[in-house]
Amino acid sequence: MELVFLFGNNIENGYRKSLFPFFLLGLLTLHLSVPGKAVSQPQPAGSENISLGELDSLSLEELVNIKVTSVSKKKEDLWGASSAIYVITQEDIRRSGATNIPESLRIVPGLHVAHLDSNTWAVTSRGFNSRFANKLLVLIDGRTIYSSVFSGVFWDAHDTVLEDIDRIEVIRGPGATIWGANAVNGVINIITKKAQDTEGLLVSSGAGTEERGFGTFRYGGKIRKKGNFRVFGKYYNRDEFVGFEGERAADESEAARGGFRMDLDLSEKDTLTAQGNIYSGESGNRIKDNLLLPNPPFATSFDDETLVTGGHFLTKWERTLSNDSNLSLQLYFDRESRDFQGNGLEFTLDTYDAEFQHRFHWGKRQEITWGLNHRYIVDSFENSGNIIFTPDDRLNYNTAFFVQDAIQIIPEKLRLTLGSKFSANNYTGFEYQPSAKLAWTPNTKHTLWGSVSRAVRTPSRVTDSVKVNNRTVNIAGFNTVIQNTGSLDYDSEDLLAFESGYRIKVTEKLSFDIASFFNIYNEILTAEQESFGFDRVGRTLVPVVPLSFDNKGSGESYGIEWMAQWQPFEWWRLTGGFTWFQLDLNKDATSLDTTFEDDEDKDPEFQYNFRSYLSLPHNFEFDTIVYFVDSLESMDVSHYVRLDLRIGWKPIPELELSLVGQNLQDSKHLEFGNERFQFQARTQVERSIYGKVTWRY
Repeated sequence: MELVFLFGNNIENGYRKSLFPFFLLGLLTLHLSVPGKAVSQPQPAGSENISLGELDSLSLEELVNIKVTSVSKKKEDLWGASSAIYVITQEDIRRSGATNIPESLRIVPGLHVAHLDSNTWAVTSRGFNSRFANKLLVLIDGRTIYSSVFSGVFWDAHDTVLEDIDRIEVIRGPGATIWGANAVNGVINIITKKAQDTEGLLVSSGAGTEERGFGTFRYGGKIRKKGNFRVFGKYYNRDEFVGFEGERAADESEAARGGFRMDLDLSEKDTLTAQGNIYSGESGNRIKDNLLLPNPPFATSFDDETLVTGGHFLTKWERTLSNDSNLSLQLYFDRESRDFQGNGLEFTLDTYDAEFQHRFHWGKRQEITWGLNHRYIVDSFENSGNIIFTPDDRLNYNTAFFVQDAIQIIPEKLRLTLGSKFSANNYTGFEYQPSAKLAWTPNTKHTLWGSVSRAVRTPSRVTDSVKVNNRTVNIAGFNTVIQNTGSLDYDSEDLLAFESGYRIKVTEKLSFDIASFFNIYNEILTAEQESFGFDRVGRTLVPVVPLSFDNKGSGESYGIEWMAQWQPFEWWRLTGGFTWFQLDLNKDATSLDTTFEDDEDKDPEFQYNFRSYLSLPHNFEFDTIVYFVDSLESMDVSHYVRLDLRIGWKPIPELELSLVGQNLQDSKHLEFGNERFQFQARTQVERSIYGKVTWRY
């Protein structure tokens, strides 16, 4: 057998040569596996009633027909969905060797995942990547983890037991009609397993060069005849990365969390889910030139340590009214606290959320889903000398109503979905986010879909009411502070998106999925220079140049996302993904922002990945993942190739041993650079090797 992997023309010969030994190992492993007989697993008869906890045993034919819920908040076939959606299964997570959620997202076409330091990631869909990527909504079991302070996700605060994840549904493109504001460029919906799928004991532990130590404990059981429960705990300790000049990065981190879940059958029609967790951790990083000094050099770098604590409690009641009608009520409370000890900033967020949803059929061809949501967010800040929120505590709210009508124009073949989200918030008042989607499935082998959507990103506390004294420069002989300030006049950014896609099953073993998009953005954030003035920094009155946040930017983005899956044998699965992306930004003629258009080059033009999962005789597994990420020119980040390898073995059904190598292609490389309004020192991702033992009983 011959295995050929083609790299783009812009990868040097040195990369190809250094990869050759690893592919030679893969070919040798494949050759040795042919004479033997791989151990096969029982396959479910169909996908309709599959427990998604069994996704690691599905064939390729069944994987493309699994049910998803993120597109329209109801179960529907992945194959017929009218959105660019990708499902990361439990098998993908396990066999990727990922130890956290952001790393498991790298395999998704259209997502850009960059490791900033040991505990920080930049994750986005279809452009505008940043440590606080503000156009991507992330949820865990329907609970949003998008921060209302900085418009983004603190990934170090939202870890979970990876073995408990059922699947991760990733929508590239707007999801605002269903999920509301900030679901602009995509939605990541992390769905954990039901308690009935996690009965018994699981203990997992490992250690390595970068993952210095980690462990997981989980126990699940029955609650008489009414339902099931599980309790869990997780801990990790990560080593620091290497600074841009080879120095220590001071970004080591550790955290611990614990929690529970219960799923109860109250009656034949009613179910109740309750879950919660608490966590505590420390994350280090180096802040560059952000501690203001009264004399030259006017600023200095320092090592910061952030204390992260929080937790949540969620309960959801669901009632089945008939075979085609149900309703649900979900309530949750979430608390998140962060203490930036280096610069003195500290804040706490308390989120209260209630959501009601009802689905029913109207006639024979229409299915209507509607719902109400109300969210309160109470924030409280302990300001520092250089970062000041005014006022230092506030109540924020968002009240929303959505309705969606799925119309079967030609039953089982042509479906039109119309809907809109209507909301009111304390930043911008009334917002509406409509969409129209059309999906044509002439037979079981083809799906063609298209959509038009509007979505908005509402302001955050930073864009609304922050003041950051970020650096000092000498202007006309005066030591002058450059100051970023929020604006009460800052409006929502909005997107008009046009999407189309095509899915084809060439055979039961080969399928392709391609999506294209064209996005029009208006009212994008800019930093506008205001009049020279004076302000206090600490107790000193100093000259300042304010840069006020405004909405004088616009732009267009377009691209193609392609994915292929091929399973030539029952024991060998191949998957490939490719992304081409372009972003063109423009600013208003009156704008004084001198760096706005640099954001065009913060996202790679090309990305692709290749995965090979080999299930070998005697319960061995050999998995290979290769990623290519193009350069980020405005950040001075070169393109890179990443190679991950995993060898797994189950000597007995209850015991799994694995050895994982990550970033094996080079000893260290840079994945992201300096950003506007960010002062985190650049660090390089290092090669990592770790071993892991998992016991299930």
